[in-house]
Amino acid sequence: MGPPDTVLEVESDAKAGTPIVLTEVVLAALSTEAYESSLRLDDWLYNDALILHQGDVCCLLSQGPGKGSGSEGHNDLKYRVDMLEPVMQGRVMRGATKVILTLDRPQETESDAESLQELLEIDESFLAPALSESIQSIPDDTGSKIITFECRPLNRPHFKGDYEDCTVYVHAADLGRLGGLDGDWVIARASSGQRLARVIARDLTSTSRSYGSQAYDVVFFVIASIEHDVKDGNPETNGNDVYVDSTRGELGFWLDPSVTRLIQAGVQHSAVPRIGNYFLTDKKSPRALFSVLNGLPDTRLLQQSSAYANLLSVCSASMHVSAADLRLDLSLLLQGSRGTGKFTTACWVAETLGMHLLEVDCFDLLGETDIKTEGTLRARFDKAEECSPCVLLLRHLEALCSDPNKDSPIFAALRDCIQTVQKCWKPSGHPVLVFGTISALDQVPVAMLSCFKHRVIFPAPSEAERYDILRTLLAEHTLAPDASIEKVATETAALVARDLDALVRRAGALAVQRASRITDRSEEDVMEAGVAITANDFSKALDRARAAYSESIGAPKIPNVSWDDIGGLASVKSDILDTIQLPLDHPELFGDGLKKRSGILLYGPPGTGKTMLAKAVATSCSLNFFSVKGPELLNMYIGESEANVRRVFQRARDAKPCVIFFDELDSVAPKRGNHGDSGGVMDRIVSQLLAELDGMSAGGSADVFVVGATNRPDLLDPALLRPGRFDRLLYLGVSDTDAAQLNILEALTRKFKLDASLSLAEIARRCPFNYTGADFYALCSDAMLNAMTRTASGIEMKLDHLNAHGGLDDHPHPLTTQYYLAELASSEDIHVLVSQADFEQALDKLVPSVSQSEMEHYAQVQQRFSQDVSM
Repeated sequence: MGPPDTVLEVESDAKAGTPIVLTEVVLAALSTEAYESSLRLDDWLYNDALILHQGDVCCLLSQGPGKGSGSEGHNDLKYRVDMLEPVMQGRVMRGATKVILTLDRPQETESDAESLQELLEIDESFLAPALSESIQSIPDDTGSKIITFECRPLNRPHFKGDYEDCTVYVHAADLGRLGGLDGDWVIARASSGQRLARVIARDLTSTSRSYGSQAYDVVFFVIASIEHDVKDGNPETNGNDVYVDSTRGELGFWLDPSVTRLIQAGVQHSAVPRIGNYFLTDKKSPRALFSVLNGLPDTRLLQQSSAYANLLSVCSASMHVSAADLRLDLSLLLQGSRGTGKFTTACWVAETLGMHLLEVDCFDLLGETDIKTEGTLRARFDKAEECSPCVLLLRHLEALCSDPNKDSPIFAALRDCIQTVQKCWKPSGHPVLVFGTISALDQVPVAMLSCFKHRVIFPAPSEAERYDILRTLLAEHTLAPDASIEKVATETAALVARDLDALVRRAGALAVQRASRITDRSEEDVMEAGVAITANDFSKALDRARAAYSESIGAPKIPNVSWDDIGGLASVKSDILDTIQLPLDHPELFGDGLKKRSGILLYGPPGTGKTMLAKAVATSCSLNFFSVKGPELLNMYIGESEANVRRVFQRARDAKPCVIFFDELDSVAPKRGNHGDSGGVMDRIVSQLLAELDGMSAGGSADVFVVGATNRPDLLDPALLRPGRFDRLLYLGVSDTDAAQLNILEALTRKFKLDASLSLAEIARRCPFNYTGADFYALCSDAMLNAMTRTASGIEMKLDHLNAHGGLDDHPHPLTTQYYLAELASSEDIHVLVSQADFEQALDKLVPSVSQSEMEHYAQVQQRFSQDVSM
């Protein structure tokens, strides 16, 4: 018989403190009986000694409440704690906590001992240690006492096996206290429950030490030679005829720090084994992220179309046996905006190929003169050659370019260094790959670009890639039920990996601040209790990210304007949807060389809803919306205004499908040659805009649409209106029928509380036909303001009447407006109803924003441009 079952208990080092009062508790009854017995929860929940934890399953026993497992013979009422607010653990207080009970199916949990015993399967491998006669068990000298151990994380990576979920590692010296042998089964018990565990003896040296969380502090080395102590202590065997030697152990050697001396000398060229598992304590390190992503079979970040796969496919040629004889020139330029993952991907490739990584920041290479800079550069290449096989990563190559339009002696030195390390490849047998990173091509001269033979582009991540990045970043965070990673990935168009990392950290900080403000506790206490990130936290963090994304041109986002917010414009809506939605729904129609029309110009009087129409189209088609105004593109430095135009289109391509909306296009692209501005900046902006539009019509920017709005199309440069650019002109005029005006009024008042006697059709018949959409908006706003003023005046008159007659019993005298609204006012008192008189009063004071003579001018403009388009 084997030894009796021994119980392991885990010591808890949780910080003691006063529990936080919860504001909301959501419980799920796991049975119909539990749901119908909700009245029994009152005394149990409002108990100061009860601490709720999100995700726990609690049992209400027949003799009293309990948490975790129940007792046999009782019909337990089980409840699952689905959500707690504002923190993930705390207590319930009467009058301060809102409790919500829902019905759910019963679910078995690990804390239910009865379910665990019913589902437990014992096979022959479990009984083998007890039945084998060849293994003599240690006599039982522990009795029935409980042996307590403190659980600590493993100090080295462990590769998962068949019993990974039920394995406990202990020191070999502690096996005697357990009364078991390596491989025996025991019962491990913690505060939440108990389960079977298999005991495995630790196989480490006597001076094992934990590796720190500092990146790159794990060193691998090659054992070049081993010297054995073969000195014989017997004097009778010493002589010239005696030869003393030792036999090499075929299975290796034991290292004992007390007798073994380790000497480090020289450098041995060798490949680096996979060491990502050593950095799992630092989840943000590139090697740890690579190990985590390798465990996700469906990740898009490592698929064939990814930048990692493109870079790896080029670099893998260096690992071929005859690669040195082929004289491959493996120098690669990594191009992408800041935060797209160039350095991280280079680390992944180096680890995959088993190469060292030598990181060099080009800003650190700069010296007082070019000669000193060149000397420092050559020293870094010599160091990379000594560390081969190695990846030399030159970050921020722009630092070596003082003037992008001029050559520098550094370029020739860089080219010579790259050629030198390639020549040393064959003698050493280990390659040196040279990587250089840049943010934009226009910041680096052609002479430096020619030093690199390959180029890998790092675009902004797609929606699927953003989902994988967010899933990895949020692996250690708890999300509230209303938070969705898919939704956050959809709303973060054009944001790169660094922005997403900052977004997650900012959302976590906002969640902690929110919980600290609600509970009036310190952030340390809130973090100790745990906080779930809500959808509102992500929304606020995303707003801050967009605000900080760029001070000049902003970041794209999906607007929130529906067609219900727009009245009329049915024909224009149909035309604009045919231009934008058709290529999205049927891309196969444009696969045989048919060019899509991606430029739309909306023109007409001011206030007719051009901006709102563009936002509604983007919302209905789930497109990102990028609004650009003319002054945002202007910059005082030469060349920066044109660069802003290029950045706008590049950012839209990163966020595709996307709509670029140029408001007041006549201020961005006026007729060239008619302005005497210094340096001709407006002419250059128009030329750059034309070049970008031509690139889009050529098919290089699929799913990117450009919409312009102007009320003076006669001021635009004529080149913008030719086919292939803004070739679809849509006129947005005023409503010329009572039915169209009624549609606008119904759209603007759909969220109002209207009086039953109000007739919007009558109001529409009284409106002249030169009212624009902005005028109708002002009419509805003034009518609502009149209704609010009338309601407030009624409350004031009622207060004056009450105060004049001595007020009310049990209430202070005189009554104030604030006290009346908070304590005495009914819903009818504060209910604002917009009446016919409110609209008529607003209609009498409203002045049209466009006069009749101006309407005739716009009619002539419409006739002129409609003829130009037809011709």
